[in-house]
Amino acid sequence: MKHPELSEPDPTWDDPERDLGVAEELESDEEHTDGLSDDDDDAAEIREESINAQSVEPSQEVTDVDDEARSEVESTNARSLEMSLEISQALANDDDDAAENDVESIKVDTVEVLKLSRKVIDKVKAAWSSFLQCHKGREAAGEAIFSLIFDRHPNMQSLFTTTQASLSFRFIVALDRLMNCLDRPNDLKATVETLGFQHMSLNVTTISVAIFRTAILRKLKDGLGAECTSEVVAGMATLIDYVGGAMVYARGISPDRIELLISSWKEAHEQNMNMAGAPQTDGSPTSPKNDVSSGSYEDLLSLKQHDASGSSGRSGEQLLTMNNMSGESPGGPPGSLKSFGKNMQFLPTSFGGMFQVNAAVMGHARAANSWMKDILDIFEKLVVNVSSFRRLKEESEILVLRLAMYDKADIDFPKFKSCLLAALRSTLPQSWSTSHEEAWTWLWDNLVRMLQPNMDKPRIYEDVLDNAMKRMSSKTQFKIRQDVYTLFFELAPAGQNFFKQSDTRLHFIAELVVNMTLDLFKDPQRMVADISALGLRHVGYGIPLDLFTPFVSSYVTVMRRYRQSELLGEAFQWSLVLISEVLVRTIKEGSTTVMKAIALNSTRSLVKAVTLAPRGQRATWLLHVQVGEQYISPLIWAIDAGSINVADTILKDLLTIRADRMRYYYGVDELFSKHPDIVKRLADRAPVLLPTLLDGLVWRSHRLEKDGQKRRSNYFVKHMLLDPKGNFSTAVSNISASGDPVIVSHPVVVLLVDTLWQGVVRRQFVYSRLWNVLGLCVFLLSQHIIPNIIKTSGASRSLWNALFACRMFAYLIGMGRLAMLQVHRAYIWSRNTFRQILSDIDTDGNGEIDKAELIEAVYRFKDTVKSEINKRVAMMRGKDELASIEESKKAKANQEKKLYNRISLSAMLLLGCMLVQEPMLLCANSPDWPTTVCPEVSADLMYRYSIFAMAAMAIHWLMLVDFAVFSTEISAFLLVIREVVPEVKQFMVALSFLLLLFGSIIAIRCTNCPDGGGNFSDMPNAMLSLLSISFGLYQGDYRDMEEDPVLLICVFLFVTMAVILLLNLLIAQLNRTYEYIYKDMLGFARLNRAQLIVDAMESCPRARWQQFMASLKFEDRREFDEGDLGLPGCLQTFEPSGTHRQVTDMIKRYGGFTSPDLPWPAGDNLRNVDSDPRDTESRLEHLEKVLGMISKRMKKKLAKESEEASLGASGYSTNLERTNSSGSSEFSSFGSSCSSEEPSH
Repeated sequence: MKHPELSEPDPTWDDPERDLGVAEELESDEEHTDGLSDDDDDAAEIREESINAQSVEPSQEVTDVDDEARSEVESTNARSLEMSLEISQALANDDDDAAENDVESIKVDTVEVLKLSRKVIDKVKAAWSSFLQCHKGREAAGEAIFSLIFDRHPNMQSLFTTTQASLSFRFIVALDRLMNCLDRPNDLKATVETLGFQHMSLNVTTISVAIFRTAILRKLKDGLGAECTSEVVAGMATLIDYVGGAMVYARGISPDRIELLISSWKEAHEQNMNMAGAPQTDGSPTSPKNDVSSGSYEDLLSLKQHDASGSSGRSGEQLLTMNNMSGESPGGPPGSLKSFGKNMQFLPTSFGGMFQVNAAVMGHARAANSWMKDILDIFEKLVVNVSSFRRLKEESEILVLRLAMYDKADIDFPKFKSCLLAALRSTLPQSWSTSHEEAWTWLWDNLVRMLQPNMDKPRIYEDVLDNAMKRMSSKTQFKIRQDVYTLFFELAPAGQNFFKQSDTRLHFIAELVVNMTLDLFKDPQRMVADISALGLRHVGYGIPLDLFTPFVSSYVTVMRRYRQSELLGEAFQWSLVLISEVLVRTIKEGSTTVMKAIALNSTRSLVKAVTLAPRGQRATWLLHVQVGEQYISPLIWAIDAGSINVADTILKDLLTIRADRMRYYYGVDELFSKHPDIVKRLADRAPVLLPTLLDGLVWRSHRLEKDGQKRRSNYFVKHMLLDPKGNFSTAVSNISASGDPVIVSHPVVVLLVDTLWQGVVRRQFVYSRLWNVLGLCVFLLSQHIIPNIIKTSGASRSLWNALFACRMFAYLIGMGRLAMLQVHRAYIWSRNTFRQILSDIDTDGNGEIDKAELIEAVYRFKDTVKSEINKRVAMMRGKDELASIEESKKAKANQEKKLYNRISLSAMLLLGCMLVQEPMLLCANSPDWPTTVCPEVSADLMYRYSIFAMAAMAIHWLMLVDFAVFSTEISAFLLVIREVVPEVKQFMVALSFLLLLFGSIIAIRCTNCPDGGGNFSDMPNAMLSLLSISFGLYQGDYRDMEEDPVLLICVFLFVTMAVILLLNLLIAQLNRTYEYIYKDMLGFARLNRAQLIVDAMESCPRARWQQFMASLKFEDRREFDEGDLGLPGCLQTFEPSGTHRQVTDMIKRYGGFTSPDLPWPAGDNLRNVDSDPRDTESRLEHLEKVLGMISKRMKKKLAKESEEASLGASGYSTNLERTNSSGSSEFSSFGSSCSSEEPSH
């Protein structure tokens, strides 16, 4: 049963076969080329109808028509009756041609109220019901009519793109609605005007209307026979003429009105832009310009977005005015004239501001900030798409969903109309006219008639879908998803080539589709944005649009099988069709030639696509595709989709400098403004493209300067140093984090690192490391110099005081500073880690953490700490295999930093151990204090203290290793040492095993061996003796062991295995490791410096950073060649001429016209072949095409010659026979013809 709140349910949902019909509308690429409306309520209108007929008999119910008008109506009715009788007579005589040519009864100059007598109405309705019954359904009746039309006029089939079943059903449904309104003249007129508004984009003519009228009447007469009386025929003809006349009338007035609507709307918003571009008197900034691609719709959208941002000459005052009028003014009640009068001095000039002002004056300030705001958000799209009913219907349904979020009693469309017209009048006071008034009234009245029938649907449909989803079991849901794909693959077998994921993934997608149908009602604004974004992603997938129709049809059909009520099927279909329409439209609008080329992964198609781009918009074509409020970047999509060749082509095209006589075109600014994180994206997802990006940031002159010794080079590194907010960019950090020494050795990165090091970091680094130098000096004084002076020169009170002061400085200042650094690092890491954990577990997204979530976060943090500790322990163990060096390149970026952290931590711990056993503190009670000699200080304690002091001294020296960063050569040498340490470790492990093996063996044999050849009496001494022999520290000789042959043999075996085998194997491994690491040695050294710079920049004062950036003068334009003033944003250097050879101009220069709206001349890819390998490939492809064409022509020519040769041979034999019969004269003529054709052979 129908829901009681649906006053007039849509009849298009009554039949399950409607599923295919509605879905098939998604196939059409043109807007309503089939002549039928896509509206679910008005979907069955005739595509070619445009007839306006008058009533047969005036009714007494028309009480608002005066006598003169009534006389005119009666006169018109008489003429219509007479014409209808003529049509009836023509049909009775089977003269359909005459009926089709009779178009005089179609009134196309106005739309009046149609009044038919009750008798005629009853007969027409009864005849129509009988007609539907005899054809057993609406589809059969409609197909009979369309079959007759197509049989008599086959050319009419080209006007329809959807299936005949869909057309037939919707056509009959529309006639049903007209029949229901026959006894309500005013409703009938409104319905007819709405149909005319919906079909005004169609080429409706009186001839096409007459064809439909004749077909309908013929089928009525054939189906009903005698029941189809002349009154029925006349009444039906009058109705069809009336509807068709309204369509023709609407089409006649629509072009001028549409043009007036769009022009006035654009003018109103252009006025906002002009005001925003005026000089600011109050310091308020203007709104940034939208970067949407050019086009009429996009221009209007950018104007609307600019207006919505509140930009005008007095944006600050406007905001104050709006707040005051909405109830925040102390001078009067909300929206009062008193409040308005106080703010007249701040009267806005934009359309949005004037709308708010007029709403406040009319007492609708609260509505203007609620449901009227939602209408204004979509009204732009309604205006610019008024000529496209498909888009108009889609936007109106989205608007209905958004309005359903408010109380229906609060929504008053006449109020919005009043505010809209008042705002337009105020914004366009000079150009406003009665024509504007009529056009905007006509638009809004028709929009309201489209909105009102659907206002109750969202609430009802949402409740029905929500309840159905909750009651549906998981087994039923699984069965539905399974049946959907089964039916879909039956309807569209080609879909299996695109749905290649696993079965679980397909079920996941199907479940998302079902959830989207319900979420569309709950949060329409967010869902429309998500659906648009999904559509843009499908552009990159390259999925054919014709697959959406069977997919939607499959879903609707399967859902109807499992429906619990008919209303559930209606709700699901209404939501899913709307989702499909948004998806298909987004895909169509987003399917630019560039996106299609990316989907094909074809560089050739991409090059052809951008060839058509205006030179001023070429970069935008490659970086920005926008549909509504959603956009996608072709470059990022190509990277994410793995189309590396296409992405490489895009980067090369963007970073190619082109020039005409007036200006240079270089896409680096657009690239980094659209994608500030482009370096991170490439480093993470496509490292192979990083060299392409970096190469494109360099320009080198092909001319030499300074006696041929130098070459001018410009490095466009502004965006590699600065982010959009003026802070230090993360580009260097991302490159260093990649751990690739080849990328770090790129000239661009080298220049960046050296510039930052010399300009900012070097001084800051020296200052930060002076503490280490001071700590080392103080520690050296306290542990060696002062104790040595005391020992040699004698003790004195001043020396003991100095010793105590130095040691306290090392403990309190040195160890305290290191402890604070470690605590700070731990705090920063814990804070960031815990924040990340909290954001991960905040599943509800409300930003609040409850007790359960907090407990879970604590446990996760505990596990994270354990895992980090295990990682640190594993790192201290080192790597055992050479292949792991390649796998751990990214870890090398932070290796120096981590090494320094570990060294500083070790220094802190050792100083702590020394503090615990400090002799001077233990002797605090001694009368000779400060001193280190007292009963509390034992020899063992001094021994332990000395061990800790030795280790701490070594650590203090190791902390100075960071100064190696001043020289890349020294840093590279230290890197080599660090990399070969694992090989030495392996050697020591093997040597230890041999020492244990032979030490235990020899100790058993030599319990009483002489000590001449070494002490082998026990295992420790034997191992020590063997180790001495291995390292060449053994002072004896092998002859000392001649008395014991067994011992001598064991020692010889040990030396052979340890010295000859293991030591030479160590040398080989060191050599191999060195060869491997040598090629990237300088790269890793630069990697170390880059990471150090990144760490130092985190603590760089902003004033110093701004001073440094000002010194680089990126805003100044730099010369390309002498006298050729080029582009800003670069650093200019003069490199040695032989470092990077360049024999051709890297700038592509063009003559001709210099307008930015013109594309670059053809043949762009054939220029500068030597500078771009891709151009060489294009030329080779061109040559291949030319050779193919030559080959085809030669084959055709050879075939033609062989055919001529065969014809010549047959002609020869024929003429020979003629010669035998006719004489020698004919033979001679044949010979002459043969001689004339001879050269062709």
